[in-house]
Amino acid sequence: MTMTRILLLGIAAAAATAMTFSAQAADMPVKAAPPPVSLGWTGFYLGVNAGGSIGTGSTTQTATFSSTALGANTLLDSSGRYNPIGFVAGGQIGYNWQVSSFVFGLEADWQWSLQKDSRNTCTPPAALALFGAGANGFGYCLSGEQKITNIGTARARAGADLRGTLWYVTGGLAWGTVKENDSFVGSANPAIFPGALQPGPFLPAAASISTTRIGWTLGAGVETMIAGGWSAKLEYLYVDLGSVSNTVPIAINPAFGPAFINGGAASATNTSRIIDNIVRVGLNYRFGG
Repeated sequence: MTMTRILLLGIAAAAATAMTFSAQAADMPVKAAPPPVSLGWTGFYLGVNAGGSIGTGSTTQTATFSSTALGANTLLDSSGRYNPIGFVAGGQIGYNWQVSSFVFGLEADWQWSLQKDSRNTCTPPAALALFGAGANGFGYCLSGEQKITNIGTARARAGADLRGTLWYVTGGLAWGTVKENDSFVGSANPAIFPGALQPGPFLPAAASISTTRIGWTLGAGVETMIAGGWSAKLEYLYVDLGSVSNTVPIAINPAFGPAFINGGAASATNTSRIIDNIVRVGLNYRFGG
């Protein structure tokens, strides 16, 4: 066998081997590439939400009396909490920007709220030593009801997209309307002050306020894509609206004489810190999603 024939047979064998490997490689499955990062969060969106909320603000209740003859006296002084609990529902509007897996956005929302709570602070007649020894026959009650009727926020959002699920933190401006009704009732122990001295040195009184407070909010949430431009979210917001005070002017019973009437003045005040905790679910639609 000549050298030329040997060389030709080697080339033919190498070509046949290459064709066999090529055919086998064509029949092998192609390994799937990892899914790309979702870029669907960019854009303008509208949505609705619903959930529940509970307030956790502290409350201080006081009632005081002063006169030129008897000086200053504290009728009652107590502290506690208003915990207005109720259903919230509303809507939101916002815009997102997405860069790689990072998402930034701005959102504003408004909530209609059914939150309310009440308190009743009383000082029994036998427990109050007022105006010196032997004058412990007076009793006082300061009762109140507090409502949060609406809450709104304007917030920034920032988070990360993990395969179509956005995990984010949020914070910004908050405002809300707080309504409060307070009433004061005084009484006298009939065993000590019978007849005409009822209901005590101070007459029943009441006062109401409705005020819009501005504060701040901070929270976190998770939002996941459903289909097209639709997404669902779960969110928590801590809201601090500062403090509100309601003062009830108290009329003095003329039956208690000049010491109360001349130069005498009384009032009851309820001061509350308005703090709210909102947990809600929502549904958003992104235009162009």
